[in-house]
Amino acid sequence: MGTRNRRAAVALCTLLTLISSQSIAVAQSPSTIDGFTPDASTLERRIEDQFRAAPSPANAREELRRLTAEAHIAGSPEDYATAVYVRDQMRGFGLNSEIREYQVLLSFPRTPGVLELVGQRRERLQVRENVVPEDPTSSSRKIVPLYNGYSASGDITAPLVYVNYGLPPDYEAVKKAGVDVKGKIVIARYGNSFRGVKARVAEENGAIGLIIYSDPADDGYTQGDVYPKGPWRPESSAQRGSLLYMFVYPGDPLTPGRPSTPGTPRLTKEQATNLPHIPVQPIAYGDARRLLEPLRGELRPKGFQGGLPFPYHLGGTNDVRVHLKTDIEFVTKTIWDVITRIDGDQEKDRWVVLGNHRDAWVFGAVDPNSGTAAMLEVGRGVGQLVKSNWKPRRTIILCSWDAEEHGLIGSTEWAEDNAAELREKAVAYLNMDSAVSGPNFSASSVPTLWKVIHAAAEDVNDPKTGKPVYEAWKERNHENLPESEVYDANGNEKPWPEPRIGPLGSGSDYTPFLQHLGVPSIDMSFGGDYGVYHSAYDSFYWMAHFGDPTFRYHVAAAQIWGTIALRLAGARSLPLDYTDYAKQLREFVTETNQLANRKRFPVDSYDSKAMFRAIDDLADEAARTEKAKHDDINDLQKAREGNGTYARAVARLKKINDALIEAERALTDDRGLHGRTWYKHQIYAPGFYTGYAALPLPDLRQAIEDRNTANAAEAAVRITEAIKRATEVLKRSRE
Repeated sequence: MGTRNRRAAVALCTLLTLISSQSIAVAQSPSTIDGFTPDASTLERRIEDQFRAAPSPANAREELRRLTAEAHIAGSPEDYATAVYVRDQMRGFGLNSEIREYQVLLSFPRTPGVLELVGQRRERLQVRENVVPEDPTSSSRKIVPLYNGYSASGDITAPLVYVNYGLPPDYEAVKKAGVDVKGKIVIARYGNSFRGVKARVAEENGAIGLIIYSDPADDGYTQGDVYPKGPWRPESSAQRGSLLYMFVYPGDPLTPGRPSTPGTPRLTKEQATNLPHIPVQPIAYGDARRLLEPLRGELRPKGFQGGLPFPYHLGGTNDVRVHLKTDIEFVTKTIWDVITRIDGDQEKDRWVVLGNHRDAWVFGAVDPNSGTAAMLEVGRGVGQLVKSNWKPRRTIILCSWDAEEHGLIGSTEWAEDNAAELREKAVAYLNMDSAVSGPNFSASSVPTLWKVIHAAAEDVNDPKTGKPVYEAWKERNHENLPESEVYDANGNEKPWPEPRIGPLGSGSDYTPFLQHLGVPSIDMSFGGDYGVYHSAYDSFYWMAHFGDPTFRYHVAAAQIWGTIALRLAGARSLPLDYTDYAKQLREFVTETNQLANRKRFPVDSYDSKAMFRAIDDLADEAARTEKAKHDDINDLQKAREGNGTYARAVARLKKINDALIEAERALTDDRGLHGRTWYKHQIYAPGFYTGYAALPLPDLRQAIEDRNTANAAEAAVRITEAIKRATEVLKRSRE
């Protein structure tokens, strides 16, 4: 069949399907928003139009300028000043906003790190970022020296070994090449995993110190022009960042599972299981070249070559010895979350929570304050609605977190502080962190929220193209598909798929909400060429010249974020769809079985058939729940308020809404994951060695990686039980 005929046939089938289903689902009308009746959708669209007209590029620009005027690392006076600014801005919008304090363990350099080549002559490396004349903030004396949060202090001298990205397969390759890292200092490049994983793996392999550098192949000159000519990392720029083992537990290291408030019992620093024990120092690739170029020994294994202009060697010989000194102070500091609350009019005890962190390693124009500016514009829009006598059906809470950079601390402490209420009341958590570094929208979330994200992206225009963000996103997704997914076996173009929404791993503030408490969560951003992450050059100047010169993407970020929040806060029927969850779970189990086969792990050691059966039951029950939701919305539309049909539909929808919230909680297990009990979610968690990246079905996947058949069998049982619990929750809502 030719492409034109195929499209005609698809269009005819689609038309017939729509005609046959009109009596079932009111929500399929283009003007009807999922969870609203047609009449309520008309009102909701007017409210959303009013909201989306409020954010402006000029306001976002000024907010970002104010937020990035000073370096404001967590716990500093400048950090407190940003908290006061956000609180006062929200109050100026007519909203109730307060500062919530926590006392947490942070770490800072007493003195800058020292790194020297030791040999016939001693050469001390720069280990600092250069002043860029075009960027006035780069000369600030308040810029924190290059360091890694929670590194141990140390003063060591040893031979140097290059270990590529510093992950387990890299150490295996180094060992296979005959190089022993025990008792040596290792140098790894940033990328492919969280830096704390690199520290943990270095420790596990017996290294006594770690140097981490940004290779130009990853975010420097091989990607394009470097700052200030372009957006990429220049040779003196390095990536600060925390080493906290967040894959064990995030938050204050001394109060796992409890809020860090006065009177809370605390561990000693030695008792904390998420802290590294070796000195770690970040450096720029300009300094890294001085260490890597003279290395001798074995030539690099496959995949080890970076972007510096010479062959990389592994070293490990006395030709290159390095002196590394770190002087890190651990201190309990006060941090400041800013909590802004708009109480719901009809369901006050149902919360839609939005979050973004405010602290930065230096100025943080992209990470995180593009998100803070977007949140302030959300507050501006919601404030204008409130002033026009609008109230949300459910409560909306806007949260400006502190100390995220040290280890998701502000969000984790608040979530632990309010755990009981969040388990009972939270509808969803909506996160933006590095909200804007370019024009390319992307999102990660639990599958129940996929349709909500797609729908909001359809109703906000992309500033560059003028098309809906959804269309620009879909086109970019299609351009990046492999040819096998674009054309069928006959060479005909396949229908364009919806833009893919990824799974949630870690590295931002959704972690305590989803993975500890079971609150459905989203993380969103507009990305682009961004090579100054965690450096002094992530500044207002960089944003105004490269990230978003017009500040229109800050507005788009606020519009999408707020639109999703308004719909979740206003819908009669919560738009959480577990049919998508079942589809995703089926993919996860299939992919896990494929992984087991590749690893030659005995698939019969765990019961995947039971998981598939549980998923089938969930899919069936989810479909029934969706039909019940649409039927009840139809009844609300047709019936008069106050009559029996209307009252029964309202009562049924309340039960279904409660179940849609509770079903995500049912996917958690109080026993936690194997070896890291803070993480409760059985479907989503960061991998132990993947760091930020998600490891779906985490205990099962980890057991396969570890070749542990007993753990795999137990993990499969727990996953199956969790899916069955979620299914039972949905089933009870219709009884």
